[in-house]
This record gives sequence, structure tokens and C-alpha cells, in this order.
Amino acid sequence: MNYKWLVLVLFFVCFNIQAETLYSGTIVPVRLMNNVNADMDMTGETVFFDVTENIIVNGKVLIPKGQIVRGFIDEAIGRKSLGKGGKLTLKPRSLTLNSGMVIRFEKTPLSYEGRKRTGATVAHVVMWGPLGLFAKGRAAFMFRDTEFDLVVDKDYEIPEYKQNNLEHIDYKPLTARFEKYKKKINYRKGKIGKNFKLIVEEPENFSINDFKIIGVDGMKLPEPIFPINIEKNKKNNPGMVLVFAFEDILKYAVPNITTFTFIVGDYKGTATLKTDWKLK
Repeated sequence: MNYKWLVLVLFFVCFNIQAETLYSGTIVPVRLMNNVNADMDMTGETVFFDVTENIIVNGKVLIPKGQIVRGFIDEAIGRKSLGKGGKLTLKPRSLTLNSGMVIRFEKTPLSYEGRKRTGATVAHVVMWGPLGLFAKGRAAFMFRDTEFDLVVDKDYEIPEYKQNNLEHIDYKPLTARFEKYKKKINYRKGKIGKNFKLIVEEPENFSINDFKIIGVDGMKLPEPIFPINIEKNKKNNPGMVLVFAFEDILKYAVPNITTFTFIVGDYKGTATLKTDWKLK
């Protein structure tokens, strides 16, 4: 008797008994995980979404809440002269379940256009003559937590979702704080500002590659953020100063208060960043 074939048959029988059909056209609600600005980000860059509720079929969770969906910037057009606003279009791609199965979505454009400033442009022409024609519209942007409905592209046979048991780590407390950010962030124009500095009091000695931001406002980041430079504290206080690129932090920071979570080795902590933004 060929036991190899018997094992294969039993495997597929068991799989089919446990699997449920996720039908084409099923709506999967998601939220955008990072800010996107057509004047700061480029066409082709990856964007992330996470699923906001369990997708359940016949009482079984097929796609869990919090599952990450990858997408990309399909079009990023910056604001232009003559009062023309920018244009921003995102497209979802797929998610990968912990079983390794890939679920794809219809690539329906998720778009936003920046505000036009026709009236303002006329006023500038009256005041400044031909130079007023160079007045630009607003940048096109979308904030983290913007919600969308994605559409499954075809039928999938999916086994019930089983959560992987994650190893628990007992971290030591990490004391850190952001240096006061004095400049107003001009997000409506997509302007790149100064980098952010984080003062870390302990541990005192670590490699720049060991330190990373892993979460924001209680949400786990799809990819960690690493510092771009490390400095000694100039005020003769213990600890180090980590420099984070403006664009990296602005992918996740929101106006007013944002709390970031960090780890380095077996240390973990949070720090709050307070910022003022120009949006209108």
C-alpha cells in the first residue's frame, strides 16, 4: 500500500473540512497605518493598512483584526502653480496570513485631491501682478487612521485563523523624551522640516542599530523606525541623543500629541512628541 498517497489524501480531506470560502467581492474594512503626502512621498512607495474587524465566515475567523495589508502609492502629484492642488492615489495589494496564504484585493484607487486656490490666485495676481500666478494650491494628503473598504478579488479557500503564540519578554524600563520641537509643521505644503531628537537616559552605551521605534499610539508599526544619527548629550547629562529623520517620524506622527514606543536590547519605553501643524 502506498502510504505517501494516503497521507496526502488525509491532509487534503482535513484541510477541506476546516477551510471556509472567502468569496470574491467580500468587503474587508481597513485603516491607513501611515500618513501620506503627495509633496513628500513618491509614486511606488509602500503604504500599509490594518484590518479593523475580524472577517468571520460560518463562525470561523478567516482574517483577524489587526492583519496588515500592503499597498502602494499609485500616483503622487505635488501642488502646482495657478492655484492647482496636488493629487494622491493609493492602491491596495494583498495580505499574508500566518498560514502563508496570500489574499489579494481589487486595485480600486483610493484617492484624494488637494484643495484648489483659484480665488486666492486671482487675489495674488491683483496684488502682485504676474508673480501671483505662481501661487500654489494645497498638497494632497491622507492621515493615519483614514478608513477604507477593500474588496477581495476572487474566491479563496481559507482554514480558520490560529494565532501564533509569541514569546513574552520582560523588558527593563527605558527613560526617554523628545527634545521640544519648536517649528510648526507645514504639512499643507508638504514642507520637509528639521529632524527630531530623542534624549535617552539609559542604557548609556548602545549601538545605533540596536535602537528602534516599534509602535505609535498603541499600534504596532508595520516596519520599525531606526535613528539616522547618535550624539552625546551636549548638556553634560547622562545618556545619548538619537536623531530621527523628519520624514520617518512624519509618517506616523499626528497633530498635537503622539506617543512612540521604543526598544533597545532588553529595555523598552515610551516618549510623547508634541507638535503644531499647519493644515488649512
